[in-house]
Amino acid sequence: MVNNKNNMPLLAAVLLLAAFSIGSAKLSATTPTPLPVAAVNTASTDNLALSVILASDLSVAVRDITWRIRAADGSYEQRYIGPSPSLSVPSGQYEITLLIGTYSATQTVKVLEGKLSRLAVTANIGRLRINSSHPADWKITAQQGADAGKVVSSSKGSKILNTLLPPGEYDVLASRGDGIQHSQRLHVTSGKLSAATIQMPSGKVTLVATLANGPALRPMSWAVYRLDDGKQTIATPRRHSANLEVAPGHYEAVATLDGQERRRAFTVLTGTSNRIVIAMD
Repeated sequence: MVNNKNNMPLLAAVLLLAAFSIGSAKLSATTPTPLPVAAVNTASTDNLALSVILASDLSVAVRDITWRIRAADGSYEQRYIGPSPSLSVPSGQYEITLLIGTYSATQTVKVLEGKLSRLAVTANIGRLRINSSHPADWKITAQQGADAGKVVSSSKGSKILNTLLPPGEYDVLASRGDGIQHSQRLHVTSGKLSAATIQMPSGKVTLVATLANGPALRPMSWAVYRLDDGKQTIATPRRHSANLEVAPGHYEAVATLDGQERRRAFTVLTGTSNRIVIAMD
């Protein structure tokens, strides 16, 4: 073997290449080559996909959207909650009803096995939101369309009325148990929020029964009647004095002590304070 110093760089390169080849072989043995991604079968057994198109201003909650799916022959009926259910149903003709608040819309769809039928519904609704300074009972009466004259929504004991309605004119009545109420006509626009504030007019009444120029500190009773639109009892306090808040109008207070009655008529205006004193002797 010829020992030539000039061959040393070449020998080093050969040894380095050999070492690299051995290392690569070991690396290949310990690190598996990534396999190609297998095609995933995304086919679904679902053959009916529903979706609703809503204006973002309406802020409709998922729980407020209901679908009713009913076979034309009555063999199938289900309800689903949410904006875009996808489901599997037997082949046939179906009536699909979308329900949101007081709004409903029905369409007919033919569904076939192995084929996906899609139905997208644009909901023709608006939101009505009304605030009151006091808890009230609410009643909404439609003034237009097929439901004209009908009460389409009602609720009790809340300061806020917040509901979804088809577009149109509505009479909104807010009332309290003491006879105070206010009615207002409002317009609902599709895809929009209609907001209003109701101030129910009222006045304050203080009832005082006296005996010998002092408070009648004895068992007694009152009956307060509203005289407008027929005589109505609105309060029956059981003490010598009482504080009431009533709607504007004409009233009569009747105080009863030891079987004797005393009466007094009075008028209440909006925002007024009225002191009604009745001497029982």
